[in-house]
Amino acid sequence: MTKLIVTTSDELENLIQNSVRKAMSEQAGKTETPKTEFLNLKEAAQYLNLANQTIYGLTSKNEIPFLKRGKKLYFKKSELENWINEGKRKSVAELKKELEG
Repeated sequence: MTKLIVTTSDELENLIQNSVRKAMSEQAGKTETPKTEFLNLKEAAQYLNLANQTIYGLTSKNEIPFLKRGKKLYFKKSELENWINEGKRKSVAELKKELEG
């Protein structure tokens, strides 16, 4: 059997606000910021399928995103992915679609 609850609009509004606040605070406790993945020189070279010397050459010309702490080089995996995507060339189909649209 279902119970009917009678309430005022102010009580209902407060009940909804409290429920939303509680749900949001519970959700905020569960969300984690994505951890940035750093790669060393060897890992970056393997990830990009390039030789270590090629990576050194790209860093010396500032052609690849990197971080340097002391004598060590580090690479953010997400930045390397963006760097790779910057070199993307459009296919003939993509160019035609762009011209038509």
